[in-house]
Amino acid sequence: MDFDAIYTNYSRMVYWAAYNVTKNHDTALDVSQEVFVRVLKHLGSLKGYDDARIKRWLYRVAVNASLDVLRKSKSETLYDEPPYDAPTYCRSELPEEAAENNEQNLILKRCIDKLDEHYRAPVMLHYFSGLGYSEIASMLGVAEGTVKSRISRAKTMLASDLKREGIDYGTKGQ
Repeated sequence: MDFDAIYTNYSRMVYWAAYNVTKNHDTALDVSQEVFVRVLKHLGSLKGYDDARIKRWLYRVAVNASLDVLRKSKSETLYDEPPYDAPTYCRSELPEEAAENNEQNLILKRCIDKLDEHYRAPVMLHYFSGLGYSEIASMLGVAEGTVKSRISRAKTMLASDLKREGIDYGTKGQ
């Protein structure tokens, strides 16, 4: 697999793995860049890897690079606006609706960030990186059933936290 294919296939996963650790958009972008510089340096040895092994390697490098950044900075992590793919404001929304949706997205992000790591990581990898349960299980070194149960428990905890914040995603739009 060449660099362009690796970047195209895995850049989103690398970003969300870094974001999961750093909880900061700019830092996650910096870490992602660092990870892909390492890919360039190790491209020769990665050529023999299959898809699953490349994913595991990238995930570990992203997490370790993120932890290194946090150790170096030793500063308080600030929460910034989540970098969702779709803008919170679109032409069909009124400004009031856009503001409400933005506030709900920030609350959702804070609730996800409060989850313990073993719940947050599978949620981020599944919903934000688009990985399947078996891929996540392989990357985290746990059984697929464990990933499913952690995501299920995380969804229950998130629903409870969101309800306390006055947001009921279960009935939104009904």
